[in-house]
Amino acid sequence: MKSKTTVRSAAGRDAHAGAVRYDAETSYDTVSVRYRGFDLPDVTLTGGEFCRRQMLVRDYVLQFDLDRLMHTFRTNAGFKDAAEPLGGWESPDCGLRGHFVGHFLSAASKFYASYSADEAADELACDTPDDDTQVEMRNQFKAIVDRIVDVMAQCAQPNGYLAAFPESELDRLESKDYRKVWAPYYTLHKILQGLVDAYRYVGNETALRLARGLAGYIGRRLSGLGAWKIDNMLRPTRLNPLNEYGGIGDALYALYDITHDADVLATAKVFDREYFLGPMTAGEDVLEDLHANTHLPQITAAEHRYDITGEERYRTAAEHFAGFLDSRTFANGSNSSKATHFTLEYGVSDKAEHWGAAGDLHDALTFGESESCNGHNTERIMSRLFSWTGDIRYADWLARLKFNAVLNCFSPRNGLSQYHQPMGCGAYKIFSTPTDTFWCCTASGVEAASELARNIWFEAVPESSVEPGECGGTVPTVAVTSYVPSRLHWRDQGVTCTLDTDYPASDRATLRVTFDTCGDACSDTCSDTCGDTCSDVTRRLAFVFRSHTVEGANVPLTRASDGFARIERDWHNGESITLHIAPDWHTEALRGAPARVAVLHGDVLMAKPDVDINVGDLPAAGEALAARAAAMHMRPLYDIAGHERYSVYLNTDAEHPITPVEFSPVAEGSNDPQ
Repeated sequence: MKSKTTVRSAAGRDAHAGAVRYDAETSYDTVSVRYRGFDLPDVTLTGGEFCRRQMLVRDYVLQFDLDRLMHTFRTNAGFKDAAEPLGGWESPDCGLRGHFVGHFLSAASKFYASYSADEAADELACDTPDDDTQVEMRNQFKAIVDRIVDVMAQCAQPNGYLAAFPESELDRLESKDYRKVWAPYYTLHKILQGLVDAYRYVGNETALRLARGLAGYIGRRLSGLGAWKIDNMLRPTRLNPLNEYGGIGDALYALYDITHDADVLATAKVFDREYFLGPMTAGEDVLEDLHANTHLPQITAAEHRYDITGEERYRTAAEHFAGFLDSRTFANGSNSSKATHFTLEYGVSDKAEHWGAAGDLHDALTFGESESCNGHNTERIMSRLFSWTGDIRYADWLARLKFNAVLNCFSPRNGLSQYHQPMGCGAYKIFSTPTDTFWCCTASGVEAASELARNIWFEAVPESSVEPGECGGTVPTVAVTSYVPSRLHWRDQGVTCTLDTDYPASDRATLRVTFDTCGDACSDTCSDTCGDTCSDVTRRLAFVFRSHTVEGANVPLTRASDGFARIERDWHNGESITLHIAPDWHTEALRGAPARVAVLHGDVLMAKPDVDINVGDLPAAGEALAARAAAMHMRPLYDIAGHERYSVYLNTDAEHPITPVEFSPVAEGSNDPQ
């Protein structure tokens, strides 16, 4: 006889609900505070698995052969090039060639920004580089960025066109023959975003010039097409759409943030398509059968447009979309699997990359679920939603994604990425290879590793004209949304905040606050040279944490009705507090299949390292569940290596056992043997 269990899902919601909503047992007040994330120079990973895997990808970028990387750009521009071409999706005959180069340029630019010249960052970087090494790292990444941009400048056409494939691919996209191309605007997005990042983070002026030239080319090209031609070309509703255009609208909005060029803004708006955003604004769920990662970037662009123009409908579209997406979300916080109604003789729509029906994932464990690109783009969407609303649901969703879809995508051996992240019975992890695959997720993974320090710390901004810290303003406040060892240089307040934890192995976290200077008491940097003056200086600061994740602390902690726990106090220089993290073992059912459950330890999704998923009744939560998980040798999913067979969703229905099937990956790659 089966027991009935109430379970929680990724964003603190009823696992069987059809849209995002709060826990049925919890009432929350309207949030009056919005947040803004800190940029890469402000946050440094200081230890743990996030930092270790970031360093693996960092080394991959530093060691990459740039001659091979830029081969197809040079040959497309008519130059003779003796370098050996890359393989896979970067090979000279692949329509998507150049996409990895764009992500790689973004990654190198962001790694450069992460190696801040700030001395505090030097001391706390997780690979503990000395000052000379820190400077050398910055110099190496700058050299990589400058080299790539220099080659791109050599290859750019006088009309602004810049790619590793000829303009004829766009001619074909605009013709009746468009099914013979592979997503040229998708690749142009990656190139354009890489150039924007090279200017934003490294200050490369040539990159900005090239970005403006490419944006101008795209704008002129689109202006020569009629409305219906554009609608046909930019309506990627078929399965495995060959006219997918990625986040090029978002990249154009990012360029507009820099240039304030009205033509760039107008071009960006062309990619905001009404066939999708119209229903999202109206609250109509049309996600079923759509290619998932074709449409996630349309939401990131809509969010960006709202931030620029204030057009409320684009925020509404994003908020409605989050509800529809929630009903298709796995326990790792991410999404995508098989399409409901269609299959193809080619492609992967019968296994992967699409959305199915709302609230029904019963047959979605195909070994092709949860495309890694989807996790990265979903994280971007939820980050903005949390910043706008201060809603704890989105903070929960971010943490779930960060540990289980983002961190889990990286090989624990070499940092390369998975394409799909299977969670069914007896799966293996399949990773990209260093020079022969270059899937979309290889590329997005390299960039994602460079910004793993995002979405840990957020600064609160009250909904008023008074900024935090001003006369009459509120107490300066930071939200900590994930327990990831890291250091925040809170420049506006002149303090450095360090979070130290071994979560989830430990249920303790230490938060330490140090002052950059002691203000009027001491004009020097706070250190032993300040003598006793620093000990007399205090600063009133507040930190908030997701309340259900905190069991207690060694200082007074207030639990607010918005779902956050708050510590507000006068801090002395160098003072620290200890948080007791709630153990929070619980199960979560697969949508549409209540007998298939995943086990979570707080934010962390657990995996059973074998093929037997028939476990019978499981305790709903608490110590009894923790004991069962230990008996089954369950470990964090992100800890599973490529050579290990594992299962995530377990079968609790003893009357209907499930027989393991042979693992069949959607994409061929490396099993990453140890």
